[in-house]
Amino acid sequence: MRAKNTGMASQAVSAVGSTRGAELAARVLERLRGALLRFAKPSGALLRSSDTAEEVVVAHCGAVEIRQTLPGWSLETYVRGEPEQARATALRRLANYVGGNNREAVRLRTVRPLFQAEEVPGRWRVGIRLADGDGEIALPSARNGRVRVRSCASETLAVLRVPGRPAPLAMRHAETAIRLALVPTHWDATGPAMLRLHSLPAILPFLGRFEVAVPVVERTSGSAGSSWSRSFPLRETPTASSPPVH
Repeated sequence: MRAKNTGMASQAVSAVGSTRGAELAARVLERLRGALLRFAKPSGALLRSSDTAEEVVVAHCGAVEIRQTLPGWSLETYVRGEPEQARATALRRLANYVGGNNREAVRLRTVRPLFQAEEVPGRWRVGIRLADGDGEIALPSARNGRVRVRSCASETLAVLRVPGRPAPLAMRHAETAIRLALVPTHWDATGPAMLRLHSLPAILPFLGRFEVAVPVVERTSGSAGSSWSRSFPLRETPTASSPPVH
């Protein structure tokens, strides 16, 4: 009788273990499914384009490239919050807009990279360039809700490619490296750093890569000051025409 009871207890324990194992497997599969769905969302497709914005490399400062961007049009939105959360929110807004959820109900083409810059603490400007010709198409809905169409002038950037994920500490280290690289050159930094993404951050850190860019200007002969000690211009005070923040 005791042997029979022991056998029944073993079966019960085995059944409980199997049930827990099945529940754990189901949770793991659900998480994987969620990750795959997030990757397949339009926000992921926004950065899976094979086209990149045209830029001209005009100089090298070690690993730092001085690049000249071309004039064009961009889609931009402003978001508050932590960097990663704000970026995810902005990606959804931009992807929906590009996919046709705009006043003219037109689908638009974009070119990488996505950029993210902190305007004031906790307030982020996130945007992506429009492909040639699509800026004029998007203009009729230029002030449609949270996403705005903006004309972009040519600018000069000091860009550093960085392996890994764009964590705040990695961003700060990259910005410091850029500013140090500029010190012995004739380039002066004129503003804070921005993040540039050509693809969504990889799940495995060693597979990821991002860029950090700092706006610069070529120092004229006889001007004083280095790119490290030079003070940045004050950020523009938001006005009634500034994009809304949500």
